[in-house]
Amino acid sequence: MAEKDYYKTLEVAQNASPEDIRKAYRRLAKKYHPDRNKGSEAAEDKFKEVSEAYAVLGNAQKRKTYDQLREAGMRGGYSGFEDIFSGAKGGSRAGRAGPGAGWKFEDLGDMGDLFERIYGGARGAGPEFEARQAGRNLHSSVSVSFEMAARGGKVSVRIPRQETCKRCAGSGAAPGAGAEVCPQCGGSGKIARGSGGFSFARPCPLCFGRGKVIQKPCAACRGTGTVEALSDVEVKIPRGIEDGRKLRLAGLGETGAGGGRPGDLILEVRVQSHPVFRRRGLDVESPVTVDMVGAALGTEVDVKTMDGTVSVKVPRGAQPGQKLRLKGRGLQGPDSRRGDHFAVLRVRIPKKLTRKQEELLREFGRHGAASRK
Repeated sequence: MAEKDYYKTLEVAQNASPEDIRKAYRRLAKKYHPDRNKGSEAAEDKFKEVSEAYAVLGNAQKRKTYDQLREAGMRGGYSGFEDIFSGAKGGSRAGRAGPGAGWKFEDLGDMGDLFERIYGGARGAGPEFEARQAGRNLHSSVSVSFEMAARGGKVSVRIPRQETCKRCAGSGAAPGAGAEVCPQCGGSGKIARGSGGFSFARPCPLCFGRGKVIQKPCAACRGTGTVEALSDVEVKIPRGIEDGRKLRLAGLGETGAGGGRPGDLILEVRVQSHPVFRRRGLDVESPVTVDMVGAALGTEVDVKTMDGTVSVKVPRGAQPGQKLRLKGRGLQGPDSRRGDHFAVLRVRIPKKLTRKQEELLREFGRHGAASRK
């Protein structure tokens, strides 16, 4: 099958910018849209080609994949682009579907999967290569106190994960049991297949690329070579970490098959709320209450911070909600920067007054009214 030149279809250069590609697609889609070309199958076919090209070149990752495959084809390698990027020949008419109708790019997977589909065993040879697989990443979460998130520390996390079976040492075979050559792949671990004049291979589905079939599976792992186990992992919590941040712990995921590298543990940190403090980045806020006389005339109050209690001056005429800044009394980040602590004023209004207090307030009110005249 011939290679599809999507750049030529959109009438742009290979180094065209994303904006140039968008403009070219809009221009050509408008030109060949079935609504403007009633009854023209040629226009519909052209519209589908343009939509197909834009579905690839209009997506950064798919464009990168296409360019790499295209370059391999130019060097005399794979030429079956239609096997990978086709899909617009069937289904409904393009005039009633969006760009790239009929495409299923989810089948491509990541770049490793894609090249495995095309080149198969080209990256290695033999069952030993095919059977080696990296372990899966594990995802979990850990809850830490506000104080630990602020100052840092260590916490133990119990993680369920797949580990190498100790009974069979990961072979999958029962003790003393042997293995026979896989009848489907003949011991190569791969099944060859041809497409577009190019032969490529994929792991054998019967022996999973090992080249051998176990005669009697291990009872502990049922032939998989791994068993589920609970592992206690000690995790270092960096100081100043925020709620929702994720830590990647290399090599603490599941064990890789056939000697492959282990996966990683992705741990989401959930910070518990504090009864008094509220966090804003590295800054901390807490409420502080003064009576209305202290707010009017000024006073001093004790403010509880992460570093202890600090005496703070409240200025004359302070208002409810006003913030008093205590510089450098907030949290310390991983880079040693310090935030500030903000005391948020709450003004306490008495619910009951003595007769004398009421008279004084009324007198105060009369003086205030007279001064405003």
